[in-house]
Amino acid sequence: MIVSSVVATPALAVRGGGPVADGTWGFVAKVNVGETHSCTGALVSPQWVLTATSCFASQGQSITSGAPKTATTVTVGRTDLSATGGRVLPVEWIHPHRDRDAVLVKLSLRAVGITPVTLGSAAPVTGDALQVAGYGRTAEQWAPDRLHAAPVVAGAVAAASFGWTAASGGDVSACQGDAGAPVLRTNGSRAELVGLSSGSGQGGCLGAAADGTRGGDAVRVDDLASWIRTVAIEPTTSYTQYAGSLTGIGGYDFDDNRDQAVAFDYTGSGRLDHLVLYRPGTQIVFIVKRNADGSYVPVFSSTTGIGGYDLKDGRDRIVAFDYTGSGKLDHLVLYRPGGQTAWILEHGAGNTCKAVFHSSAGIGGYDLNSAEDQIIAYDYEHSGKLDHLLLYRPGTGMARILRHSGATFTPVFASADGGIGGYNLKDARDRVIAFDYTGSGKLDHLVLYRPGGQTAWILEHGAGNTFRAVFDSATGIGGYDLKSTADQIIAYDYEHSGKLDHLLLYRPGGKTAWVLKHGAGNSFTAVFHSSAGIGGYDLEMAKDRLIAFDYRSTGGQSHLFLYRPGDQITYVAGRALPPVRVVPVTVTPVIGPDSIVERFGYPLNFPHAFAGTSGQADWGTDEAEARNFELISGNGGIIWVSCTASPENGVGVIKVFPGLLNGETEIGEPHLGVTAVCFKVLGSGGWVKLRIPNVYEVQGDSRSPGAGHDVDATVVNVSSGAERTKRVERDESEQFGRTDTTCDESHQDYPDNCRETLLELRVVS
Repeated sequence: MIVSSVVATPALAVRGGGPVADGTWGFVAKVNVGETHSCTGALVSPQWVLTATSCFASQGQSITSGAPKTATTVTVGRTDLSATGGRVLPVEWIHPHRDRDAVLVKLSLRAVGITPVTLGSAAPVTGDALQVAGYGRTAEQWAPDRLHAAPVVAGAVAAASFGWTAASGGDVSACQGDAGAPVLRTNGSRAELVGLSSGSGQGGCLGAAADGTRGGDAVRVDDLASWIRTVAIEPTTSYTQYAGSLTGIGGYDFDDNRDQAVAFDYTGSGRLDHLVLYRPGTQIVFIVKRNADGSYVPVFSSTTGIGGYDLKDGRDRIVAFDYTGSGKLDHLVLYRPGGQTAWILEHGAGNTCKAVFHSSAGIGGYDLNSAEDQIIAYDYEHSGKLDHLLLYRPGTGMARILRHSGATFTPVFASADGGIGGYNLKDARDRVIAFDYTGSGKLDHLVLYRPGGQTAWILEHGAGNTFRAVFDSATGIGGYDLKSTADQIIAYDYEHSGKLDHLLLYRPGGKTAWVLKHGAGNSFTAVFHSSAGIGGYDLEMAKDRLIAFDYRSTGGQSHLFLYRPGDQITYVAGRALPPVRVVPVTVTPVIGPDSIVERFGYPLNFPHAFAGTSGQADWGTDEAEARNFELISGNGGIIWVSCTASPENGVGVIKVFPGLLNGETEIGEPHLGVTAVCFKVLGSGGWVKLRIPNVYEVQGDSRSPGAGHDVDATVVNVSSGAERTKRVERDESEQFGRTDTTCDESHQDYPDNCRETLLELRVVS
């Protein structure tokens, strides 16, 4: 990367740069192409990152417009990768430039709230003062968590590229991991993107020659504005139809006025991309999914209920719920208002569902004895998980919030007749939904509203079990008057950000639909409003209903499923996109010796503070070979160190003990009379691939209670070739190499079926 100014060895120091301050240049992105390649990039619009095409290929491999061949994620808006700000998003599509080492990367969701970089409109001129920022290696760090930057000067400028060197007095190189790193023209706090780092002699970079060429080369991007605008299209404010049918959906006919729909995470993917369709009182229930061609098929269908719940009563209702606190709405709550019945189902093997909770006497002390009772899932603890249930009885003021623990539910909030947070819930029309009021990604606020009464409140959960109003109105909200008893409100992901931070208000039978955005203070403004339905669906019938769901399985609920029970009409609407004018491109990047894509190869020489007292300063692949094992690759989160390294904050080293078999050469280093190979964990997501033969024990790194890291150790049996992975807990040791009763406890003269080679250590997050 561009490099840290905090280095220990002058010969390797790359001077003139340093860590970027928190909150600075949030548009700089870290691109991880599986565990094979890593680069830097720049957010150029909310859903698009510009980086190096070479990040997606090895020598001789072609890259074609479309889904990346290897699962790819982008971290953006996070100056410190070990922090929790910004977004970490999957990549769904890439489009390379025909002639330059530049590719546009489409994120699965829009990174709303992170300001994209401005594209420069003028080429750099030789001598221009610039900045380079990246997440690549430094002189000492293999995989820095921190974004680093350095001042540089433009060199010779060609039609499609330019070089750069350190500013006066600096010593700067682009290193592995800096492919695609933005080269910026800065003016105060303003930055313009003029280039992407593409190659370097990597002088002074970790794992490279100390006397290599400094500086770097960059691809020009100042003349790519038209190409970027053509590819990186943004949704419009209008709505359009994405699917529609007059005969139901996925085999479910919607031929009954009782029909209802719920979005559900059927596969436990964290995406609400399945629809539960059911007809209370008839036992009919379907779960349908969307195919790649846009068609829908049932993954579950029944005329006898689901998971033992019979759905024989017309009062039956279903909601999705995070029963296990996994952050996924992958369980279903089925309840019968006025019938006291409540069940919770989980999806098991195949298309089976089973009850993990069932009761005929209400739930958590709430009796469900009224036909008015309602249940919603709610994030009471601001955890980002809808793992609490809010039950309320409109017209009475009764409300209760339940926490799940083991097989029981207990109340964390209860009100017999006083409503909640000052809202009295005394009107039978009152309704409650969970909402992301602050744009935090958490449904930790409640919207309470009274259709036909113009009343709308928003409550936040404060200290203990208290609630307070952050918004209250008796004249509607955001210009929507709530004067009709037909009015409905849902939380909605209008910006395709993965956050339900907008409100969609609609009036079935009145053709009205509005989308409101929460603005400054407690204000709301309309970003969409219509008196003619939405996306071509007219909303002219009082029985029309809509829900938000994940139509494209991207992780956001930015599409709407609209349906008309009894009339068989189903419809999918979403924000419209401009016409696509992109012609697919196939290119074969040239991967030369100056490539600065991080390919995770374990560095040849790795100076580190934990070298201990053995006198060995370099702990890399060449020294490992001399000690008769192999270091292959990793992400810098687990490194080989001396077994004499002192514990820090109760964390020591992971010790791997290989056997000395049949007179074979000793492996590793002696430690207290026992031969071992030791590793230090530097990052929570660390992994290292290696080959240490004849392993018989792996010991965790905890040296005090609660400290250390659990790791998964993967080994392969020498005889059978079978691999297995075993959890090594931080304060435990696990045995390997004893897979047969003929194995000699002294670890001498083992047959091959007793020998196991360690292939990988991986920190358990």
